[in-house]
Amino acid sequence: MRIAIISDTHLGYARFEEDAFVQAERAFLAASEKADAILFAGDVFDTKIPKLETLDRAIAMLKKVKIPVFAIHGNHERRAKELVNPARLLSTSGVMTYLHGETKPFELNNEKLQILGIGNVPDEYADEAVKKVIAERFVPEQGAFRILLIHQSIRELMPHGKNELSLEYLETLPFDLIVNGHLHGKDVLLKGRFLIPGSTVITQLKKEETAGKGFFLFDTMTKKADFMPVDTRPFFCEEILLRDASVTEARDAVKQKIDELMKKDRNAIICLKVTGTLKQGAGQPDLRFPEYERVFVDSSLEAKSLKERLERIRNARSDQLSVRDLALRQLEEKVKGRITAFDSAEIFEKLVQGVDETLEYLKKEDTDGKAPVST
Repeated sequence: MRIAIISDTHLGYARFEEDAFVQAERAFLAASEKADAILFAGDVFDTKIPKLETLDRAIAMLKKVKIPVFAIHGNHERRAKELVNPARLLSTSGVMTYLHGETKPFELNNEKLQILGIGNVPDEYADEAVKKVIAERFVPEQGAFRILLIHQSIRELMPHGKNELSLEYLETLPFDLIVNGHLHGKDVLLKGRFLIPGSTVITQLKKEETAGKGFFLFDTMTKKADFMPVDTRPFFCEEILLRDASVTEARDAVKQKIDELMKKDRNAIICLKVTGTLKQGAGQPDLRFPEYERVFVDSSLEAKSLKERLERIRNARSDQLSVRDLALRQLEEKVKGRITAFDSAEIFEKLVQGVDETLEYLKKEDTDGKAPVST
């Protein structure tokens, strides 16, 4: 049997709403032609309460699909237990079978699938939820091809993973195939037993989303998955590093990169991350280019003066200065040549004690006949 695996269409996503629908429809219709059934791993919609127009268009799209669709809800659709989520609502129109905490069989040509779906739950409860559902509601059938359909973060794939489901645990489960949504880049793990199809639309302007979008086509006999790309809008995500640039130089560099990428494809989505430093005294440049509809610029430029302060902090660390010593050194640099009547170290100690103590100290020193403050 051939199974198509699709996830994270995010229908109704405001930034690229038309892209989300067009690319999702391409994936579903292609899957309908190539597969015997479709597994949808959550985030059909981008919001918990989509617009009626979004729901209507989703139903019309899925009515064109000629094969069964088995789906769960994702984190974008998850609602309180007593409330209806939009993925479940779709099932009432007959365009898909919604699974959450239950198993559905599917038979074709003397081959049987046993599909257990568990919609998204908060990461801190995921491990417990999966264990509970499998223990209480899943009885493996002899001869059936067993599939677990989930939509969760995976500890080993997260930058600071801690409470998420782990690959080590998932590998021990009694399933021939585990399908996961939520993560927007495609991946094949656990020797082909664990598949992440990725999203069909760009929702995060990150480098990892520049890879092709599409769906997996899995053969239950060979246990092999082939990625089937669908035609999507190109996405370029690049960095620009500047050194002591003026406002004009920063704008020119960004504009030049936009024009360069536009020559590759004028319909592309472009995300540029601008880092580095500006010349001393230069204000933050306006890096917005409203004449381009799908260009997004993230600027992290630093003024040179900030760079110099950071350099001093790094030097202080290398000298193993205490916080007190570092603050005193910076105070001395600040008042050098400007305050001649008082000892900066004494002022610092009074500042540490409080404002009242500092004012009392200054008044006392002035009364004792020392020179006035030079400003």
